[in-house]
Amino acid sequence: MKNYHEFKTVGLDAYTHLAEGRGREVTSLDSPAEQVMTDFRQVQPLTMSLTESISDATQAMRKVHVRSVIVTDSNAHFRGILTVLDLESRKVLSQATSLGVKREDLSIKDVMISREKLRGVPLAALQQGSIGDLLKTLQHEGSQHMLVVEPGSQEICGIISASEIARRLQVPVEINLQATSFRDLVDALFGRGEAI
Repeated sequence: MKNYHEFKTVGLDAYTHLAEGRGREVTSLDSPAEQVMTDFRQVQPLTMSLTESISDATQAMRKVHVRSVIVTDSNAHFRGILTVLDLESRKVLSQATSLGVKREDLSIKDVMISREKLRGVPLAALQQGSIGDLLKTLQHEGSQHMLVVEPGSQEICGIISASEIARRLQVPVEINLQATSFRDLVDALFGRGEAI
């Protein structure tokens, strides 16, 4: 095994200023949309199998501080996405009840959003548009997350998160979730169930 060495550290009593961004820092809704994309060509996303439990997914997201999981099958093909919002919704308890199992016995495939129900934004659109355009798209789709795709190669190359935009702009970002079923409509009207 390779030997690693400890870095030399310094005291911070004389350090009084924070470094400022060097051109890549998001400053406004007019900043390039691509700046808020998590690029899978540079950062490996958290991926989990369809068959893993939602408890394992919750634990993995907390461990690496992300709010979504890319779901794959046994051939490593993209099958969908699972988000913290999915896990916090009443959809989980409803699904457990309909399958006749306990909440902790549900697998990711039971509550994820399948790729057939997802929409993506082409990378070229992100490269040409602004964060304001991106927020308008998220609001129109009623989604906290949007996958970024490369149509030529049919690859998913990144993800956009409303919470990341809010963090980078340092403003609240409200996305009204769209109901895709009667259960989603009830959740939207009466609240989302217990937090995880």
